[in-house]
Amino acid sequence: MEIQLVSFDISRFTAKERQFRIDSITKILNETAADFIMFSQHVLNNKEDLEAIEKNVHNNKIVALFELKESNDLKGNRLYIFKDGSLFNLKTYQIFATSQEATEDYIEYLIAELEQRRQFEVAGKHFLIFQCGENNILKGNSSTAEFRISNRLDLKKQFAKILDDADIILNPVHSRWSRYGCFLSRMRKFSEKKRYCFSCTRLLDERQLKRARQSPGHNVTQVVMHSKRLVNPIYTNEFEPYLLQSYIIE
Repeated sequence: MEIQLVSFDISRFTAKERQFRIDSITKILNETAADFIMFSQHVLNNKEDLEAIEKNVHNNKIVALFELKESNDLKGNRLYIFKDGSLFNLKTYQIFATSQEATEDYIEYLIAELEQRRQFEVAGKHFLIFQCGENNILKGNSSTAEFRISNRLDLKKQFAKILDDADIILNPVHSRWSRYGCFLSRMRKFSEKKRYCFSCTRLLDERQLKRARQSPGHNVTQVVMHSKRLVNPIYTNEFEPYLLQSYIIE
């Protein structure tokens, strides 16, 4: 199975930039040989941009994940899946962003969302989505990570089962982590028991794009782990003003 991650920069959505992204994403989806693509968060401006892509993509085999900051006056950071040539609203949004917001009530709410709306399958693989700072459901440091609400054994058991049922965990992120060591620790936790964990964020500038291309397996824009180890991409694009990397998984 082939999975691709795509990261654009954080440019403002001018009319020119908006059209460039619509055209680029349409081209990527139509020409890819991958089974699944995850785009960095807020890669598009609104649902109308997604509908423009839906209209012009003719590759019915590709599955792709998008997140929109705004979605027709609904609560922000909503998730959409492109599958079988059509766009589907997963009817879920980011529950919390920081460790301070990761209270017992919100974690209980997130676990319900994980069970009901954050799972899908591609090519026989079971996917699970944590949006950005929702990885604060784990706590720890650069060496360890564990379930945050340690005194709720029922929630801990429920959370463990959700992870055990997943083959691939996705963690699309909005911006670079200030405590990158802690972030990597959480990715290692997610990738235990032979799971894969994929995370990607937006590029800050051309220098970050250049560094990612110079060291594609160890960049802060796109991170992939399997069984607690970093995974190197089999392909990194060379010329376009965005980062696209491909991974083959078992």
